[in-house]
Amino acid sequence: MRFLHIADVHLDTGFAGRSDEVRARLREASRTAFVRAVDLAIREDVHAILIAGDLFDGDRLSFETERFLLRETERLQDHQITVVYATGNHDPGGNTGGPRTLPWPACVRVADDRTPRRFQILDRQRDPVGFITAVGHDGPRVSEDLSRLLPAPGDELPEVALLHTQVHSSEAAEQHHAYAPSDLTWLRHAGYDYWALGHIHVGQELSDDPPIWYSGSLQGKTHGDRGARGGLLVDLSDRRNPAVSFRSLAPVRWDTIEASHLDHVDSLDELERAIRVAWQAVRDADPAPHDIEWMVRVVLSGPCPLWSELRTEEDRATLGRELRGVLGALDVLVVADTVHPVLPLDEHRLRTDVLGEVLRLSDAVRGGRVSLHGVLEGGLAGVTGDDPAAIDAYVRDLLGGADGELAARLLEGES
Repeated sequence: MRFLHIADVHLDTGFAGRSDEVRARLREASRTAFVRAVDLAIREDVHAILIAGDLFDGDRLSFETERFLLRETERLQDHQITVVYATGNHDPGGNTGGPRTLPWPACVRVADDRTPRRFQILDRQRDPVGFITAVGHDGPRVSEDLSRLLPAPGDELPEVALLHTQVHSSEAAEQHHAYAPSDLTWLRHAGYDYWALGHIHVGQELSDDPPIWYSGSLQGKTHGDRGARGGLLVDLSDRRNPAVSFRSLAPVRWDTIEASHLDHVDSLDELERAIRVAWQAVRDADPAPHDIEWMVRVVLSGPCPLWSELRTEEDRATLGRELRGVLGALDVLVVADTVHPVLPLDEHRLRTDVLGEVLRLSDAVRGGRVSLHGVLEGGLAGVTGDDPAAIDAYVRDLLGGADGELAARLLEGES
């Protein structure tokens, strides 16, 4: 059995806070990514497409997207490709209206509640090649472990489980609500040949035996969705040697670049030049196809003669507009929360007041001469556990390059 595993398409996302032009382009990008997924499925002659939840961003569905989905699934029907769709927390079942009531073509099978559904998958000769067992969300805040509801699979043909879930140990799990939380050990021993998961937007392999995968979001939705986005082609023809390969499908990518060392940047042109250099370094390290469009977040930090202008919303917006052309980006968001004036820090360290003491303490902590373990009751927000070495390492990293910001804030309060 061969199939394409996708998830978290989030069609009709609102993209609030963006211009009308950018919002329209991002909504179109989600549809384009889905078209590419259908094209790939047809080209690779798969038996099925598996959608692991959040096909829609909410209950409201535009007329354009409704027509679009029916058109694309009809294409799959024409090529005898089955679609198995399990609902997630953004597109739960159990509603009297909304996207799940679309007049889907016969090839579409929907699991929209907590009742597991086992679908037989056929090849072009109408012979069975495997089974997909899916369970869906029937509400927006499912707290039950839905994976425990799936029955024990058979053993004659490949068996795949389809689910929208937060696996506790997965990367970036803390960035998502713990809906339908599941345990990796349980999934590994449930007997399925492959777990097709959705909800966590970072594509990742949780297990290789059996393969347990998040495909990641089909098209990035926020600056947290960095890197290439797409789907997973899975071949279970040989159950002992499953093959899983990622295919990039998203036309728009999100990325964040950081620019510091701006001590000598004292004009808009020089600032744009420094940002362009930082952007080129990121692109050299992570090249992408030339037809990719970019949503870019620029994070500026450290001392800069232009710090006052960068603290002004109007000037940041102007810089963002100009950077669109400089970087060739669809949109640019400028963040400058930690930019501060260029200060004589060595002189301030010699002061005998609070500022001097803070700077000397910061220097001592970074140099390992002072440990903060046991100083802060309840620990630190970015540290789990109470290992002294971990706490010291975290604080040293936190204070790296922070002396200027500390001094600027204290001097601002003094003035």
